[in-house]
Amino acid sequence: MLKLIRIISLSLVFLLVGLGTNFFIMKNFDEAYLMVPNMTIEPIENLMTGLSEEETLVIIENKRIELDHYPRYVDDVIYVPITFVMDHFNDGFYWDNEEKILTYTTLKDVIRMETDALTYFVNKEPISLEIPIRELVEDIPFMPLELVKKFAHHDFYYDGTIDTLTIEDKSLDGTYGTVTPNTQEYGIIRSWKDKKSTVVKKVAESEEVKIYDDDGIWLQVRTKEGLIGYIRNEEMGEKRLIAGQPVVREIYNYDSRPTFDGALNLAWHQVTNTTANRYLDDVLEGVHGLNVISPTWFHIKDSEGNITNIADLDYVNKAHARGIQVWALFSNQFDRKLTHEVLSSTKKREKLIRELLALSALYNLDGINVDFENVGQEDGPYFIQFMKELTPYLKNQGLVVSVDMYVPSQWTAHYGRKEVGEIVDYVMIMAYDEHWSTSPNSGSVASIGFVEKGITDTLKEVPKEKTVLGLPYYTRLWTEEVIDGEIKVSSRAYGMDTAYRIMTEEGVEFKWLEDIKQYYGEYEKEGKTYKMWLEEEKSIEEKVKLLSKHQLVGVAGWKIGLEKDAIWNVLKKHLVP
Repeated sequence: MLKLIRIISLSLVFLLVGLGTNFFIMKNFDEAYLMVPNMTIEPIENLMTGLSEEETLVIIENKRIELDHYPRYVDDVIYVPITFVMDHFNDGFYWDNEEKILTYTTLKDVIRMETDALTYFVNKEPISLEIPIRELVEDIPFMPLELVKKFAHHDFYYDGTIDTLTIEDKSLDGTYGTVTPNTQEYGIIRSWKDKKSTVVKKVAESEEVKIYDDDGIWLQVRTKEGLIGYIRNEEMGEKRLIAGQPVVREIYNYDSRPTFDGALNLAWHQVTNTTANRYLDDVLEGVHGLNVISPTWFHIKDSEGNITNIADLDYVNKAHARGIQVWALFSNQFDRKLTHEVLSSTKKREKLIRELLALSALYNLDGINVDFENVGQEDGPYFIQFMKELTPYLKNQGLVVSVDMYVPSQWTAHYGRKEVGEIVDYVMIMAYDEHWSTSPNSGSVASIGFVEKGITDTLKEVPKEKTVLGLPYYTRLWTEEVIDGEIKVSSRAYGMDTAYRIMTEEGVEFKWLEDIKQYYGEYEKEGKTYKMWLEEEKSIEEKVKLLSKHQLVGVAGWKIGLEKDAIWNVLKKHLVP
């Protein structure tokens, strides 16, 4: 029995040893099998998935880019859609689809290109093109690659063999390596970090690739023609780092602006006809410290882009004799429809600009103040483009460019405060009409909280060195009347002296409201309640104090002739060092 047990035990030992040996052999056979490299070449068709035969694959650095419209290789030229250029390289372009005109703006230049034309214009000066822009897809202009290079801080390489456009950002540091195979004539770039993955490319010895990632074993690389994959670290030879080249951006030149004795002190002058120009001396009587006057002289006249002009050279000469600059105001007359009809057309915008340049020269103006109000949200891009085109022309003619802006809100974001603020000389905050003429509720024209919020919100988008605080030289008398159980509100604007006189004649005693920094008064008469939040020297001074607090560049008052004489002393106290 004992012998039988020994025999069975030995048999079990041999069996277990045999199983272990078999497992070891099979395990090592399986690992050896798995280590056999997969040499299947990744079909190039897989790279082009989703592209038509006419479209060119785009690789930016180590990523394939999905586009609505791809570059195309036509007649031995690679063309790039403007939508792609704007999204990835330069958003300074503007395409007028109706007139088929492509416009590019800088701080100094306006460049215009028409489809299929062999000439483009820089500030109206013609420059020859070897290859024109073309509309290869309906409503989408395509630029020849050589032209794109002028507007991009990138390197481009087109490979006609596999039809790829590879792009590198020159502002980024880049690591490059030379392939040095260990045991074969070429290095293997694979689709993944695995020898079983397909082969993207067999890379010849000494071929250079760009390296993007290194986990110690595998490197993610991209070839010159845009093939992306992984190669073992041991197959990479010398590596080199190329430092990025900083993008040289245009910087606004503050030295191009005029200098004043102290801060900018501008007053708008409402001129409604040519006769009113004769009375400038009367308007300026008692005024001191004013260094810029902005008469309301120019307006969009019609849908063709003509301008109404009521300017007067004698007015300009008188102002200059007093040391006062003249920045003529150019408005859209609050006409939303007319604004759309003119600004949506490249040719009409250009007509406006030509007229303004001619008028500025004719009347020896120092600047233009753009006052476009009630612009529709859908027309915001047209307004921004107009300012981008207008400003370089005016600046090149030595003119100061300023623009009037509402206090920031969701309803005024389409004015492009940040974009416009980058190019113009001054941005005037219209920090008034907190309660406007047809407001459903009575209230202050410019409470201190409203004004300061307008400043702080504007400074999020516009440099303080360009920001001008708009001041109200008027106030509103509000009338509240109960009609059919509802309070009906109406108002009328008055100058400071007149407003005060109206209220005091009714026996009103004003009370200073510390929270809004204004005097308030009211009275009742014939069943109606009359209310006024008064603007005068004390309330204006509280607003002007915000200049030093927020380091603004000056003030602009609407409108001269409505202010009290004492206002000029207040301004001098805070604006002149």
